[in-house]
Amino acid sequence: MDVDARIGRILMVAPPDDWLQGSRDWFDDFQPAGIILFRRHLPGDLEAARAAVARLRAWGGDRPILIAADEEGGFVTQTSHLFPVPPSARSLAWAASPAEVRGVYARYGARLRDLGIDWDFSPVCDVNDNPRNPVIGVRAFGDTSDLVRDYAGAARAGLEDAGVLSCLKHFPGHGDTDVDSHLALPVLAHGRDRLDRVELVPFRGLLGVAPAVMVAHLACPELGDGDLPATLSARVTTHLLRDELGFRGVAITDAMEMEGVAGVFGRGEAAVRALLAGCDLLLYCFALEGVEEARAGIRAALDSGRLPMARLMAASERVEKLANSRPTPAASRTAKAEDDTRVYREICRRALRLENAPGWRMLAKRTAGKRLWLLGSNDEVLRQLSQHLAVHGVQSQCTAPDAIAEWPADSPTLVVLAERRPLAAEAVAALQQIAARSPGAGLVNVLTPEVDAPLRDLFPTRLQTADKSDLMLDVVAEACFGREHA
Repeated sequence: MDVDARIGRILMVAPPDDWLQGSRDWFDDFQPAGIILFRRHLPGDLEAARAAVARLRAWGGDRPILIAADEEGGFVTQTSHLFPVPPSARSLAWAASPAEVRGVYARYGARLRDLGIDWDFSPVCDVNDNPRNPVIGVRAFGDTSDLVRDYAGAARAGLEDAGVLSCLKHFPGHGDTDVDSHLALPVLAHGRDRLDRVELVPFRGLLGVAPAVMVAHLACPELGDGDLPATLSARVTTHLLRDELGFRGVAITDAMEMEGVAGVFGRGEAAVRALLAGCDLLLYCFALEGVEEARAGIRAALDSGRLPMARLMAASERVEKLANSRPTPAASRTAKAEDDTRVYREICRRALRLENAPGWRMLAKRTAGKRLWLLGSNDEVLRQLSQHLAVHGVQSQCTAPDAIAEWPADSPTLVVLAERRPLAAEAVAALQQIAARSPGAGLVNVLTPEVDAPLRDLFPTRLQTADKSDLMLDVVAEACFGREHA
């Protein structure tokens, strides 16, 4: 095997956006170990999408190709246009037992395997105990270590039941950070004692049965490598993950184009450092130019002797072993889509956290025959909720919270929050004005529960969902304005 082919065995890449119409030259050039698929790569028709994935797999010939996707449920999904997906991890933990969650992920995994996806970059093992975290939030099952371990373990087992590989993420723990690694380098500022008590608990409990771990682009200065991202730190990826915690599977990086790593070192240098640190598989989710830069950097490091060929061989052998170890599904049949929807809808109903039921009944009565004003900054969520309200005979008008002059005082009002981090002071001030102008207004928080903490006294009529999927918004409309309120 030539050097470029060997390098390809430690690369997971996304196809060009136009890959369905273009040639396969990029695939033949990189000879990647795996392909990651996003919504932009999949046709809107299930049969066409299934055929497209099969076409990719066939390009590998006799060599097994790992085909992966980010499928966590909630808003992190690439397939919601093809079949039903479950609500967010936080909603699942609110509404279901670990045993039920295992069944949900087995159901979800069966859909993925039927599509041709055999590796899911899930479950999230982060303990999200920082309310200012802009990137994890409801993607985590919760804010306590044991709960996250139990639910993430159930999700992993469910995927395995369906014959789909799992991937624990984001090692060593992205929960207590306040920076998005897509944009800059987060810092996990805790020492080893805290990591052992909190962040590492879910990973330690599952590493013995997990086939893969995704290493995060976050610095852990208290572990001794200063501001190096964990993906480039041998202290984290080799000494901690492998030597101390005993992990023997594949260590895959988070996307190597993220500014938390590429913005500091450049793509070629970052790729070399990740391999030297102990990562086995490098993930590229965007332009193929970045993959070419990485390959050139790796090739140069091999030629100079800086990167030992033995390290590349060990990494590629682990990846090849993973590609040949896809679990056998426990059941071969995929449930009907309507059965999935029924199960997920019931979970959505149980996940609703509604406060002040009399207030909701009063708001529903005030809305009868009148226009309900929907105030929020997420246009897509407002539009979807408005459509679901119309099904229940409620006509609504969508507007931004700062457009107070556009709606009449004391009108039936619903404030809809779909934020990923706590509100800025000016946003809170605008909502204070709304509460004063419409005392009976309701507040629906469809994403991050911690966001509305400063609003508890302003809006006693409140509902939290921890999920903004279309199915959840339908359940919200039904719960607050359905026929039982008429």
